[in-house]
Amino acid sequence: MRNWMVFGLLTGALWAQEPKSLIDFESGQHGWLVLPGADGKVELTENPNDVKSGKRALRYSYAAAAGKLNAIVYLEPESWTQAFRFWIKADRPALFALSLQEESGERWHAPFWVSGNTWQQVTIALGDFLLAEDTKPVNNKLDIDDAQGIGLIDVSAVFLATPDAAILFGDQSGTRLMWLDDFEFLSKAPARRADPNVLDDFQRDYLVWMATANTTIKREANGMGVEYNLPFPYIFGALRMLEPNALRDTKGIEIAVQVKTPTVLAVLVEELDGERWSATVEAGGESKPEPKRLLWNQFTITEDTKDKGDGKLNPGKIKLLSLIDWGALSESGPSANRWLVQSVRKVK
Repeated sequence: MRNWMVFGLLTGALWAQEPKSLIDFESGQHGWLVLPGADGKVELTENPNDVKSGKRALRYSYAAAAGKLNAIVYLEPESWTQAFRFWIKADRPALFALSLQEESGERWHAPFWVSGNTWQQVTIALGDFLLAEDTKPVNNKLDIDDAQGIGLIDVSAVFLATPDAAILFGDQSGTRLMWLDDFEFLSKAPARRADPNVLDDFQRDYLVWMATANTTIKREANGMGVEYNLPFPYIFGALRMLEPNALRDTKGIEIAVQVKTPTVLAVLVEELDGERWSATVEAGGESKPEPKRLLWNQFTITEDTKDKGDGKLNPGKIKLLSLIDWGALSESGPSANRWLVQSVRKVK
């Protein structure tokens, strides 16, 4: 009887302990591996320049090419998780995504931008995940306790390493490196303000936007900084994907922005059928971010997409939002500038 009591006390103490929540990569048993069928090599590094904390970090090396999947996976996510937090670094600016795969077949992605050659912390809540476009919905609900694994994907390497994409994003092909350190499973999601009319108010510690070639974007305390300094002709801007129906039943969009040098900004949206629509607004010299409002009836279809759809702008079908410096596309326009985007809101 006494032995059973001791056993009960020991097991009770073990259950009372906090579940393991940190993968610090200090030992070889970290659980991350290259996705079967994907390219690359996973190894630990002790190079001080490539370690965020402790003595070791994870290093993933791979070759990027059009249509080639580059990803690492962890097969045992904690079922109590409400958010993930980790440190990541890449050898060049790129769009990554954290991915969750459920037993039902539903896949969920949370994209985030990684600046080149600098460590940055990323905190992703379960509510930040979107259902993958090529996934058949089952219950349209992320069930973390049914997750078979989590993945870390270089989205830029998959979708942008093509000749067409290179015009806008530069050459994304070739050998690439990514480092990961202090991957945590969090039992509480980060607190954020909830406003149904806000598309982005930059509360997250990461950006869901991606930058065009030769454009630097970074999260700042009060918004997203956009900066560039190259001669004509380049396309400078930032863009982001939108979840399905994000702009349904809206009359337009409002962007609070501060631009250092006066120019003309273009707002472009792309529908599911490939139609793109654009509208422009003058900006520059503001002492603080000011709202620039554009209604859908101000948008016109781009010449190169007139034969792709029905010729009618349907806000509920918009999947992509872009902000471009239109003035920099003319030889007389400024080719060096800085913006601060404070918020992007729906006009109801």
